[in-house]
Amino acid sequence: MCNEYQLRVRRADYDADFRALGRDVLWRDAEPNRPPDVCFRPTDRAPILRRAGGPASLEGLEARWWLVPAFHRGRVSEWKAMCTNARIETAATAPSFRDSVRWGRCLAPVTSVFEYDTPPGWRKGQPRRRWEVTWPEDRGSGPVRFLAGLCARSCPADRPEGLDSFAVITRPAGADMARIHDRQPVLMTLSEGLDWLDLGGLDALPVPGPEGTLVLREAPRPA
Repeated sequence: MCNEYQLRVRRADYDADFRALGRDVLWRDAEPNRPPDVCFRPTDRAPILRRAGGPASLEGLEARWWLVPAFHRGRVSEWKAMCTNARIETAATAPSFRDSVRWGRCLAPVTSVFEYDTPPGWRKGQPRRRWEVTWPEDRGSGPVRFLAGLCARSCPADRPEGLDSFAVITRPAGADMARIHDRQPVLMTLSEGLDWLDLGGLDALPVPGPEGTLVLREAPRPA
């Protein structure tokens, strides 16, 4: 699962990389004044990018991380299904995600993700071990990678103005992540992310790289 990630850069730091590839990003809202060392967790609002208008246009916006599907009409709090992650094996058929697979592709920019495991001798009730997962910089997008995401716009009873939300696609862990967890989010370079937005199939999403592609560092939560 992926339930915590970080973005230590501002929008301008990756907007320019999209423009260099001929993709214009129009942000729908102002950039929040969020400290770069504060992680994103489920129900937080986080930046995503999705297609808008012509093939070269992208829309950026802040959306809730915990997808609420379009068919939900109750209050936001009444949507109890845990929709922060969408399994790649079932996303195309799951009622909560299948429409988003067709029409709601998005990218969530990240500079690291966090995962937890249980160290030897761990007992129930004790804190689990926290790992920060990073990667070498890419010439196309610097330290930023993009999570493959699915987004939806719904009209819950307590949000008549509408709610934009998203989920992160996960798949079986590759060699690096398998040391601590059996699944991992789909992490993409900028060019891979643009292919996803251009409606490539789920089976075309990149697979985890060989051992050594990711860097895992034990990172206890700050006191």
